[in-house]
Amino acid sequence: MRQILRGWMVLLLLVAVAGISSAQAKAGTLKCVGLYSETDAGYISYRVGTGAWVVIKVGDTIPANAEIKVNVERDYAEFIAPANPNAVYEIDGPESGEIVKKVADVLKGKPRAVSFPKGTAAAPDPKFKNKLVVTQYLGRQVYLASADADDKDIRYGDILDIKGKATIIAINNTINLMNASGQVTTVIGPLKYDIEKVLTNQKLYKFLNVPR
Repeated sequence: MRQILRGWMVLLLLVAVAGISSAQAKAGTLKCVGLYSETDAGYISYRVGTGAWVVIKVGDTIPANAEIKVNVERDYAEFIAPANPNAVYEIDGPESGEIVKKVADVLKGKPRAVSFPKGTAAAPDPKFKNKLVVTQYLGRQVYLASADADDKDIRYGDILDIKGKATIIAINNTINLMNASGQVTTVIGPLKYDIEKVLTNQKLYKFLNVPR
């Protein structure tokens, strides 16, 4: 009987340790929420140990023990720790050669703080009235706040006002936009569009809308 109890105790201990290790690994991971890559010249990629380099796609989770490589100057990628979507880390391409960063070192850097609507369909967040927030993007995208403003490259967490216009430059590039109710619309490029049309559910060229 004692041997059976001892066996169960050992098994439970192993399960607990495995659960802690899994939680720690997940806590140290990164999620890609945006990137731009000139794929004819190079790719933004990651690898674990001496394994093969894996091309990073938007939405991918990068293991805690991985390293990330960028080898084109104009390329960039943005990442969040899954437990904290309000802090974003950016890796830019180097002027020459390549830059390689361990995930742990990326997390030691200073992130950019962003915020998102906390509203619902019944009670939209008043702080984000007539605004959309970028929750994910693929490819270079440009925002024009007004006719007198300068173009601005869109990044994760950017707030786009109803009076603005945006451009998705390349085919099949996408952007996810959250409204004050916390619901998300995906826009697919290439496309120039008014932010107001997204907010008011008007039809766009190549448009995929999640009902809100």
